[in-house]
Amino acid sequence: MNHGQSTPARIIPVDPADRESLLAWNAVLGEGFNAGREAAWWASEQTILARFGDPKPERLSVLLVASLDGEMVGAAGADVDPGDPAEVEISVLPTHRRRGIGTALAAALRETLAGHAEVVQAETYSEAGISFALAHGMRIGNQEHRLLLDLPVDRAALLGSSDAVRAAPGIEVRTWRGACPEDLIQDWARLSTQMEADVPMGDLTRPAPRSEVTEIRRSEQRMDAQGWTLVRGLAYDPGTAVGYTEIFVNRHDPEILTQDDTLVDRAHRGRGIGRALKLANLENLAGVPEAESARWIQTYTALDNTPMLALNRSLGFRQADVLSILEGELRAG
Repeated sequence: MNHGQSTPARIIPVDPADRESLLAWNAVLGEGFNAGREAAWWASEQTILARFGDPKPERLSVLLVASLDGEMVGAAGADVDPGDPAEVEISVLPTHRRRGIGTALAAALRETLAGHAEVVQAETYSEAGISFALAHGMRIGNQEHRLLLDLPVDRAALLGSSDAVRAAPGIEVRTWRGACPEDLIQDWARLSTQMEADVPMGDLTRPAPRSEVTEIRRSEQRMDAQGWTLVRGLAYDPGTAVGYTEIFVNRHDPEILTQDDTLVDRAHRGRGIGRALKLANLENLAGVPEAESARWIQTYTALDNTPMLALNRSLGFRQADVLSILEGELRAG
């Protein structure tokens, strides 16, 4: 979220069915949001076209651009599922900040979302974005380190380390790419539900859990259509699934990979299972052709999640920046 003070700007809704307007909106939103950041991912044109070409039926999406003298200088977006907080993004190009454009976009978002959400959440990586959100009545709900692992990694060195040898005796890790195999889907659903309950969210409102098998399958289909290859692993303590991990590879833009969730069941922590999962999935990643051109893997870890921070750093991850997630009540006008 980036900020501004007061100058006239035309706020124009974007029709997601208008290909040219949709891609221009996505480009401006990403340019403002990622300005000055290292190795910052943004959705590719193919991904954004697929996303809005097959929208979730129950989701309200709001797309806005700010125009000044005929030039697009900012953009905003919001997605809200029934009963959940609205996820909003506001972005102003660096050369047009502090001119009221962000404020105008925020007001238009509030007006459009009225009656559809009671709470809004926004993400930013900048102090300016935090200040803007605080000035609009939001509060910091959670913060996470964004960590980067430079590629290629020396997998032989990682796998040959003494830590790897000692990790998780008796644990079997099953890995695959793409949709979850049918014989593993119930375990995946159970652990995904646990992750939704366990993931550190600070003071943020949690969305409703959505890890039923049918929802997982629909999500897999959507992600595949948007160009994502899912690289996944499950850890088993004979007969019982005790942890999972996944990496996302975008086939249209594989430069930055995302290490997403890693969960180990509370009763089995402290045995090296998280490390075993991540090492096995790095090996699994080596079989994905698109990943050969990747330069980084990024991951997010709560500031106070000391065990996961230590694990990620032992694998070679370094801190890039801090993600702040802010929340506030939707206020009209």
